[in-house]
Amino acid sequence: MINIDIKVLLEKIKRRSNSAANQSDELINDLIEETQEEIKAYIHREDIPPSLEGSLIELVIIKCNRLGTEGISSESFSGVSTSYIDGFPKDITKKLRSCRKLP
Repeated sequence: MINIDIKVLLEKIKRRSNSAANQSDELINDLIEETQEEIKAYIHREDIPPSLEGSLIELVIIKCNRLGTEGISSESFSGVSTSYIDGFPKDITKKLRSCRKLP
């Protein structure tokens, strides 16, 4: 598991994202736990290597930014379109694969 204080992780997430800064600590802690479980399932490990701390932070921020838009793949308002990623972003997937154990 990442050997980092949860409060430090929470502070890093809030510093990097305005949408996270506006969320409750409890909600962000829930997203951190959920994301840790998703990462562990993807890499087939019971721990998260320290090299993936940045990826964990990025994924939690993505989840904070997506709050309220779950299930939407794209939307358009007044000629402005927004598309949402499905799954992990490619750059994060590459980092996760480097730490993945074969089942």
